Amino acid sequence: MDQEPAMMKKALCSNCGGERNCEIKGHTVESWDDAGGMVWGKIDWYILQCRGCEHVFCQTVKIFSEEYGHEWDVATQEDVVVYDETIEYWPAISKRKMPDWFTPMGFIGDYGNALHGAMSELYVALDNDLARFAAAGVRTVFDMASELLGVDPNLTFERKLDGLVSSGRINGVDRERLETLTEAGSASMHRGWIPAPADLSTMVDILEHFVHRAFVVPALEQKLTEKSASLRKTVPARKQRKKAVK
Repeated sequence: MDQEPAMMKKALCSNCGGERNCEIKGHTVESWDDAGGMVWGKIDWYILQCRGCEHVFCQTVKIFSEEYGHEWDVATQEDVVVYDETIEYWPAISKRKMPDWFTPMGFIGDYGNALHGAMSELYVALDNDLARFAAAGVRTVFDMASELLGVDPNLTFERKLDGLVSSGRINGVDRERLETLTEAGSASMHRGWIPAPADLSTMVDILEHFVHRAFVVPALEQKLTEKSASLRKTVPARKQRKKAVK
């Protein structure tokens, strides 16, 4: 007996990136109305599987009766109502690409799991447009990183930065950037400031630069030193030339 063809729809796949043909694995509709049906809304829930990478995810398509526009239908020669659609995904579509070096194994020493976990939560906040939480997360990651670098966690931010400079972990330019970073995080946590997307992106840029230089580059240098030592053992020694007999 022939199987019925799979139902398909276009959707953004967070795993392989971009709009893809996806197979509908499940679908249900959640709807409501008020004022005798004059105001209404509905949410279409889809369980989808990407036909490219086979990633399974959830998509919701929300429509509200009071949010719409008008378009001219050429076929019927009529003005038709077109409802605005709010499309969301779970897991959320990544708003910021993680650095290529961002893996637990990319950090030197025992720092991998701690920093990777904290920064992973930061990227989740970014993906879900939680600007205030993301800004606070940036400062939290800096606090954790400075402590892992041997800075007393009870010091003020200025003295933490001084300690990082004196230990050679950062230079004067880095200090100025990180001072701006910590002040922005403090403003978000204690003064109700919500950073604009561009400001938040700059904060994460500064943090990633700091973490990369302080934790990832030393790890790369250590691995390179180990590989160099291994290579030295593999390369055959140069033969010594015999001295000519006079």
